Amino acid sequence: MRFALITILTLIVACSSTVEATLLLCDDCEEVRVSRVIDGDTLDIPSGRVRLFGVDTPERGQRCASEATNRFSELAGNSVRLEEGSRLTDQFGRRLGYVYTKDGSSIDEILVREGLAIAWTEDGQHRDYLVGLERSTRDAESGCLWSE
Repeated sequence: MRFALITILTLIVACSSTVEATLLLCDDCEEVRVSRVIDGDTLDIPSGRVRLFGVDTPERGQRCASEATNRFSELAGNSVRLEEGSRLTDQFGRRLGYVYTKDGSSIDEILVREGLAIAWTEDGQHRDYLVGLERSTRDAESGCLWSE
């Protein structure tokens, strides 16, 4: 009976958690309020638009786009933490940054691990880690992008 109760409680805690632990952490990065999530890799904050530096998600109308947007919105909540990458803006003038939950877990990492995003391969301090994580996720055929 005691074992069953512990198992049930463990499952409840595991299922109620929407944010897994990540290897990339930034609990002391700048915290900003989220005005709205635009899509799976872009959000608005009071000072402007922010594009996730480390990943790319499907565009609207493409397979897995709504899943990526919904998950990003869920992870971002009302505020996120931002870490600057090796470039400050993209070609459209959007601020680039690695984005973390309020508690400091990497949203970039979670989206890649869950098969909702591909890793950016050009540059960035977390590029090698995210590219390797994508490869593992793809090889395991895990998540929306990689499952048949």
